[in-house]
Amino acid sequence: MSQIKVFLVDDDPEWLGMMKIFLENFPDITVVGAAATRDEAVIMAQTLDIDVILMDINLTETRYDGIYAAAEICRLKTVKILMLTSLNEEDVILNSFIAGAVNYIPKSNYLEVPEAIRATYLNRSPVEIALRDYSRLKKTEQLLNLTPSELEIYSLAEQGYNQAQISQCLQKSEQTIKNQIGVILKKLDVKHLKDAIIKVKTKGIIKK
Repeated sequence: MSQIKVFLVDDDPEWLGMMKIFLENFPDITVVGAAATRDEAVIMAQTLDIDVILMDINLTETRYDGIYAAAEICRLKTVKILMLTSLNEEDVILNSFIAGAVNYIPKSNYLEVPEAIRATYLNRSPVEIALRDYSRLKKTEQLLNLTPSELEIYSLAEQGYNQAQISQCLQKSEQTIKNQIGVILKKLDVKHLKDAIIKVKTKGIIKK
């Protein structure tokens, strides 16, 4: 039987220990790691083979640090994130989804976590399809003020092209590209092109 590889993120060590023991009672679920802070979660998520992250919204650094952790992780790799928290404010839950989470369950419903993990892993989250559409709309909204030529530059930068490569690809001088990048940065209210990409990819959740 293949197992769903789960990564736990929570600032409460007792909860982490309890959840690890609880989840490993299910033969189709295995816990591959655990983290207690935003930075630890982001670093570990990059190196571990993970199917689903069970992420607490309320970590130690800020009240909603789990949202920022989710946004950073989703920017770096493709993974399913299931938010687990005792908070129930609608705007907090919405921001979790904007950050990249595809499912949500209250901590009080912890007995339902295994099934929520399976649903998340198998793309059965009832909000996931709607979130994909929302994500596309949000990206379009953020780039709405860019001209076609600026969008072309942004698209190449998002694909990993540097300024010189963009210049060569578009057959424009590097000074012209530099000037256009300056306009893009001003429109997106960031200082560097990589920061613009982070801001757009995280739907504005992370602003450098």
